[in-house]
Amino acid sequence: MTQLQLDKDVPVMTSPAGKPLLLLLTKTCEPIEKLGVETYEATLTYQELAEHFQVEANSDVLSEDMKRQRDVDATRVNGLKRYWSTSAGAVFPSMTFFASSINVKAQHSIAGKALVEAVLEADADRFISDGQGRTTFIKELLASQAGEGCENYTIAFKLVVTNTPTLNAPKAVTVIRQLFCDYHINLRKPNKSVSKLFDSSTPFARLQSELLSTQFGSKTLGERIALHGKIKRGTLWTFDQFTTMLAKFIGFSATQANKVLADENVYNHLLSLCQAWLAKVGQILPSDMLDTDNYLEVHESCMFTKAIFASALGYVGKSILEEMLQNESLSWEVLAPVSMPITSKEDKYWQVNKVTMNDDGRIKIIKGTDKRLGSLICRELRIYPCVELAA
Repeated sequence: MTQLQLDKDVPVMTSPAGKPLLLLLTKTCEPIEKLGVETYEATLTYQELAEHFQVEANSDVLSEDMKRQRDVDATRVNGLKRYWSTSAGAVFPSMTFFASSINVKAQHSIAGKALVEAVLEADADRFISDGQGRTTFIKELLASQAGEGCENYTIAFKLVVTNTPTLNAPKAVTVIRQLFCDYHINLRKPNKSVSKLFDSSTPFARLQSELLSTQFGSKTLGERIALHGKIKRGTLWTFDQFTTMLAKFIGFSATQANKVLADENVYNHLLSLCQAWLAKVGQILPSDMLDTDNYLEVHESCMFTKAIFASALGYVGKSILEEMLQNESLSWEVLAPVSMPITSKEDKYWQVNKVTMNDDGRIKIIKGTDKRLGSLICRELRIYPCVELAA
């Protein structure tokens, strides 16, 4: 499984209309150009948007690790529909597009601005980085009776040109995903999993991404992680839950980890440690039982699929690592399958040990019990608990 730099498997998005798009652009100067791209701003009509841009397939069609955007869900599109139908004068914020290249025909200087006449060729790769929901709504609007006379309404856009053969080149993929992440740092965020997945700006973020190719039982770790935060068939934890577990294992906050991992030798050493630990975790967990049609039911009924269990495993891994530093004969083989009922959240064992509680017949996990759970696992494996568990 390839991780985040995909250069051949993601579909190239050309013009749905199969014809070039004429553009009058204002050349802009933005910090992102330091990454080797060009930026422009302009407007286009609803009709041009509908004819010349596609929306990336959702993750039920396109594999999650191939995606460069979050899914377009019905909630977002329906919200736009309600806004359109109730507003006396709707206005949409600017969109952001990526293009692999544009064909510049002429340049002009007017009022101190550089205006560019350009063509987005029919076969040029293009991608909607911000505005997929708006595009989906506008396409549906123009296809309906309510869209009569709306073809010439305009919407502003920012265009980032990567000057790469396609937008599947590693450089383009990295910039596209990082821009998505940057847009949502101080705004209303997508779920934590997709935000973390698309971030490539720090050593810790890169470490998380690189670990996805680790063999994890019968599959790779990336195939067992809900990369976009939505549990699917075969997935064990969300990407956010995985990164939390990883932070517990290395014993650093994200800020501390970035400082430590800036040293390439330290980064490579820690990468190797994490790979060995995760490979062993993958061997002891019965993840294959999630490869079933009723995966949601199975996922809900198990304990090892829960966020606190993932976090507990991070503490257990740190405990083993600390013992390995004191005892060179010790290996990851000490991390063996446990006899505790990890496939049943309902088992009385968890209530007795105050990991779950019975709330009027409904079994609920007690928040903040990851350390208690980690201590239970260490006790069974005869591992001396790390400082965090002993506190």
